[in-house]
Amino acid sequence: MRSFSHSGAIDDLSTLDALTTGIPFLHGCYQVIESAYQAYINNCGSPQLKAIGLSLGQSVCLHKAYEGGAQKYGLDWIPQLRDVLVGSCPMCGSSTLGTVEHYLPKTPFPEFSVFSWNLIPSCASCNQKRGSKHVNGIVCQLLHPIFDKVLLGKLKLVTQFDTAGLVTQFKLGFNEQLFNVREQKRIAAHINMCVDLRAFKLATQVQISMVAARVASKALVDWKSVIQAELAIMESANVGYGWGASCLRGLLVVSDVELSSIVTPKIL
Repeated sequence: MRSFSHSGAIDDLSTLDALTTGIPFLHGCYQVIESAYQAYINNCGSPQLKAIGLSLGQSVCLHKAYEGGAQKYGLDWIPQLRDVLVGSCPMCGSSTLGTVEHYLPKTPFPEFSVFSWNLIPSCASCNQKRGSKHVNGIVCQLLHPIFDKVLLGKLKLVTQFDTAGLVTQFKLGFNEQLFNVREQKRIAAHINMCVDLRAFKLATQVQISMVAARVASKALVDWKSVIQAELAIMESANVGYGWGASCLRGLLVVSDVELSSIVTPKIL
């Protein structure tokens, strides 16, 4: 999970003007949508915002404008978000991208369907998991990659390993000590809603296998030095926000005995 800012200067209001003058269903909607978007920005994308109540036809028009990414409306930047190189999904930490996330879902909030502050590159699995759940009534607001830049700048994912049983168990955690109780609850809720556990576990197993390959010829006492060096490379390459780096951080805080029990089964 990480902050994200659109690289280009996107003029959302020019787009809104083009849409509301060029599409008959949207004639006369400029002011109400512009006011709603201003409220979105003022309230940092709060899901407690009330939808403005566009008609079905108006909603369909905005959804089609998003899906089409038409240049004539200034929306040709949207398809490019699917290919943006940010190293990991800003919403969950997966190393795969390929979709565009509506921070406030486009079904309950069609008025924000095409606006840049509501559109974030995302992986398909976490996008699908969230669905349209992030709406009025939710207990904790999801982290916003643009508005929560400071909070996300402090956040480091740390995989938590449990080697007490026959099979090592693990879950996605974070550096809780840097956050107050409210922030901790919000981050934990975000992880619960956004992270596809199956994808996370697969990615973690792959990372452990990679660690095993790197330490196979070395003494156990040197393993953490190898892992620390690998993590340093990830962070210097600006890819230390994802699940791979989270796994390495988790391996660095377990005991040597636990580290051996996690990694040794992967050494061929």
